[in-house]
Amino acid sequence: MLQPMTTATERQTQTIQIEGMHCAACVRRVERALVKVDGVSEATADFIAGRAIIEIDRPIEQPMLSAAITGAGYELIDSDDENEQPGIREIRPQLLRAVPALIVGWGIFFAMQANRWADINWNPDTVFPVFFVLATPTLAWGVWPMLRNAARAAARRTTDMDTLIVLGVAAAWGYSTVSALAPVTFEGADASRDVFFDTALIIVGFVSLGRALEARVRLRAAAALTRLLELAPQTARVVEDGLERDIPASDVQVGDTVRVRPGEQIAVDGVVVSGESSLDEALLTGESVPVTKARGDTVFAGTINAEGAFTYQATQVGSATALARITATVERAQASKAPIQRLADQIASVFVPIVVVIAVITFIAWAVFGDNASWTSAVVSAVAVLVVACPCALGLATPAAVAAGSGRAARLGILFRDAEALESAGKIDTVVWDKTGTLTSGRHEVTSVQPNGVEDDELIRLAATVEQESEHPLAAAIVAHAQDRGLELGNAVDFRSRPGSGATAIVDGQLLVVGNERMMSEHSITIDDPESVSTPVYIAQEGRLIGTIRLSDQPKPGASEAVKLLSTREVDSVLISGDTESVVRSISEAVGIASYHSGALPSEKATLVAEHQTSDRRVAMVGDGVNDAPALAQADLGLAMRTGSDIALETAQVALMQSDPRRAAQAVLLARATRSVIRQNLAFAFSYNILLIPLAAGLAVPIFDAVGGVPGGIHWLFGDRGQFEPIAAALAMVASSLSVLTNALRLSRWRA
Repeated sequence: MLQPMTTATERQTQTIQIEGMHCAACVRRVERALVKVDGVSEATADFIAGRAIIEIDRPIEQPMLSAAITGAGYELIDSDDENEQPGIREIRPQLLRAVPALIVGWGIFFAMQANRWADINWNPDTVFPVFFVLATPTLAWGVWPMLRNAARAAARRTTDMDTLIVLGVAAAWGYSTVSALAPVTFEGADASRDVFFDTALIIVGFVSLGRALEARVRLRAAAALTRLLELAPQTARVVEDGLERDIPASDVQVGDTVRVRPGEQIAVDGVVVSGESSLDEALLTGESVPVTKARGDTVFAGTINAEGAFTYQATQVGSATALARITATVERAQASKAPIQRLADQIASVFVPIVVVIAVITFIAWAVFGDNASWTSAVVSAVAVLVVACPCALGLATPAAVAAGSGRAARLGILFRDAEALESAGKIDTVVWDKTGTLTSGRHEVTSVQPNGVEDDELIRLAATVEQESEHPLAAAIVAHAQDRGLELGNAVDFRSRPGSGATAIVDGQLLVVGNERMMSEHSITIDDPESVSTPVYIAQEGRLIGTIRLSDQPKPGASEAVKLLSTREVDSVLISGDTESVVRSISEAVGIASYHSGALPSEKATLVAEHQTSDRRVAMVGDGVNDAPALAQADLGLAMRTGSDIALETAQVALMQSDPRRAAQAVLLARATRSVIRQNLAFAFSYNILLIPLAAGLAVPIFDAVGGVPGGIHWLFGDRGQFEPIAAALAMVASSLSVLTNALRLSRWRA
């Protein structure tokens, strides 16, 4: 269940649930109200999920936030109210207002049609007042929330879609009331004595029903975050002095020992201290295959214990757990605004006043230049313009797609930092891959040892003594090989690392240099080594080469598939590595990459990325290590493997929760699909208004006059004269919003 929550992140953010937002104007209104609260530095509202994320300088009492939101015309949902989902809270009242309005409205509509079809010839002096009595209280009940919102907007000298609905309904009801209660007004006027109570009621009913359906679809669009929150366990079984007791998960402290039984969820992040089991980590990585966990392995909150029982020590609790950080990331991504959305919001902000002006011009034009019932035609056309032009679809176009796209990405184990990263990813046409740990497994193995004047074991011992201080995958492989041989390592003094080259240290009183050919060259050590598909690590002692250790690394199972996925969508791949030319060429051929760069230092990787960018290419960089951070920062989009270093993850705009190259390809392709849906939605929203506003204003009347009248099959749309019916306008407005939302929901089922 998606409930109000507080997320204490590095930026000190708080998430609050808000009821009643339904358009871009609502978002701006809520954001302006929240930033006026003392202590709130920034606010980002998301009407798709019905929440706002605020950046705070200090803890803020809920009554202060509630007062600000209430003053803006909305409601802050109490964090203690867990009776029902916020979406359901919005759906039910809308349905309770929609149903009576539609029942009474259609009842009046069919009664009026029956009078025409059957030629009942009833007395308007008797029937119209009855319609007034039936319609007025029902209409008041249905339109009240819209009237309240429109009045609040007017008090702030702004407008929104409720302004349009209320103006249209008021015009229809006002004309009908005069017709029902003051028929003398129509004597000698260029107007027919008619009533539009059914029109007003059906408009309100359709709008309320549409908002209920929109809320339902918005719940589905934001479902990824809902599921993440539902996965957070509520209790934990803590072991103290040999005794077990269940406590709230929020009360678990770092260092506590927690016991987990088969089928239970992990309450907080930690390290296994005893026992062994398999865990389902699909919610974090998108990978359904269970992962074996034993002593020393890390477990994450929300994952599910599939088999055996084990105990672990808590290392991250509360908002510091991986699940909480993922949830916060998805929240920020869905609430943030893509650049294209900001443009749509700016257009929507001026759209309502423009529509009101168009409606006024339409009314005047019909009243002055219309036929013998020109005032009636003026009212009908003006109401149709007001109703059909509501900018709901325009406001929904981008946030609905962002919510659905980022939600689908989260289920695949892909975390976009914000909507801007999602939009940037959709423009990528070149992907630059790091080799070690990204396209290859990173688990190098020593394949041969070539000593020069020393024994094999001594060469390995000396190299491992230096490399035990390094985090590089090659260093780890050499240290592991030494441990497998049972060698006792010495102490390295004055260790210095050269990213992309190697390392130096004093071992047994002598200077050791361990690294690649570049490192040897810098220390004036000559290398005469034939090319090989394995990676050489050279060891020099006091300026003399004493041997070479060769290691090999294999492509990951999904590497070639990832490159092929991108290639079929016309996205080029480039391989960059600090390894030798022969090794890099071998890996690039194995995975299907035509372009590669070898022997690249970390700074050179960033330069190579920049060179591709100068060719008018949009470049993404995929990496996992410290030496990838400059290139990740330089790229238009940085994607970091979660198994990589913290520096890489902080630099990147996209975090891949699984060390699988296919996830990087899926991130780019899903972003492309999201961008495509955004453009489709915006094109539809603009086209809808460009086409229907002129029709609602009466442009079709002379066309139908020229062709001999309105065809029988579309009378329900254009009446007898060709004027767009307000009821049809209301239906079209609802259909446009739902079309945009359902188009965005296609992303929830996206597959590469």
